[in-house]
Amino acid sequence: MAKVEGSICNKCYALKGRYVFPNVQDCLERRFQSLSDPRWIDAMSLVLNKVEHSGYFRWHDSGDLQGVWHLKMIVEVCKRTPHITHWLPTREYAFVRQYIDEVGPLPENLTVRFSALMFDGPVPELLAKRCGVQVSGASSAGFNCPSSKQANKCGPCRECWKPSVFNITYKQH
Repeated sequence: MAKVEGSICNKCYALKGRYVFPNVQDCLERRFQSLSDPRWIDAMSLVLNKVEHSGYFRWHDSGDLQGVWHLKMIVEVCKRTPHITHWLPTREYAFVRQYIDEVGPLPENLTVRFSALMFDGPVPELLAKRCGVQVSGASSAGFNCPSSKQANKCGPCRECWKPSVFNITYKQH
């Protein structure tokens, strides 16, 4: 998708800035490799329970679900951190749908948002409603994310974590 003109991935912030530095790339690779460690769920749960004092956690500032197995691991961490509200943006609709079909609903403290694939393109609203998840895109629909006016930071806004907010719209940055 990164090579598809007009796609969200084509203009991704994770393809520029500090993300391209070798030390950042190395760190991201180590995090990716850690997913195969059988202690990952315990470690993530421990770290979040010890250091996450805001009560909110966003999964993946770059990257996405690697499979249903990865979503199962994230769900287990969410169950072990019930005092934290989790937000998982994803374009891996099939993994989420398969998880729900096989396992059932996601935990209440996890808000999953299906991201649009293209700027000003459709978001998979029908699939999201069937799965009981939310959507996000880069169009004029829905709640407009204020981060572009806040140095590309969430600041005090927590709309992305709220399952009651069905559609969030992000500006290209």
